[in-house]
Amino acid sequence: MTRKLALLALLFILLAALPLIEPPAQAPTPDTSAMRTFLQSQYVPEVGLLRASVASYPDNETIWLANDNILAVRALKLLNSTLWRNVSRSLATYGVSYNGRVDPLLGRPLDGFYCPEVKTLGRVNSRRFNATFTLKLETANRSCVMRDWRSYADLVVYGALSDILQGKRDEAFRLYFHLLSMWDGNGFRDRAFSGVYQSYKCALFVYLYRALGEPEEGRSVYLSCSRILTMLQSKDGGIVTGYKAKNGRIIPIGDPNTETTSMTAIAFLGFPKDD
Repeated sequence: MTRKLALLALLFILLAALPLIEPPAQAPTPDTSAMRTFLQSQYVPEVGLLRASVASYPDNETIWLANDNILAVRALKLLNSTLWRNVSRSLATYGVSYNGRVDPLLGRPLDGFYCPEVKTLGRVNSRRFNATFTLKLETANRSCVMRDWRSYADLVVYGALSDILQGKRDEAFRLYFHLLSMWDGNGFRDRAFSGVYQSYKCALFVYLYRALGEPEEGRSVYLSCSRILTMLQSKDGGIVTGYKAKNGRIIPIGDPNTETTSMTAIAFLGFPKDD
């Protein structure tokens, strides 16, 4: 009888202790309200579009219709900012909604990979920023096929997302595992790597990881990228474009900008075909 009471007492102690066991650590995420504030602060009312960056020249005097503003439309919508309507209407006046590169982030699969081509569309004076902005558009040059696209982390993500959008999950996972092979413990070291990790590639990984249903393989990379992007959020809410890793520390390199912040918002809040 005494032994039975002792066992019951032990069971009671264990059950009482269960609520004290901490749950597994959750992935940190950048402040969405701050990202919304940052993107809204980049709005150039004279043209109804967002400027590229805050301080880095020449992007602080450039408005990219694509990639920046086509991504900003979706990001602002996901962040519950009504400003997305203004930006969408402005893009429509230029006939721009996709650009043949970042389209999978907007729910449209790619039909191939092509060299980027930049077009200058004009200039606009802004009283708000006391600056003259150059309007530019990056689009796909369909006469120049990229055959080495699997060497670039961002293009691998776009390829995998295109496969998901077309129902080809096995192909998407093959590209996903190839992407994981580019992770060096601190960032994605692909053919374009030149000493500074690009933040947006972490954002793209987060989006793909979530789109694939958060597989166990690569979860540590997801947690690392989530932590890195959170650490790269500047005091004005934007996400800094690059970073270095030294002695376990993340050192921001560059300027917070519209493209990286938009990609980060989409990465944590969006899903393929969700809106």
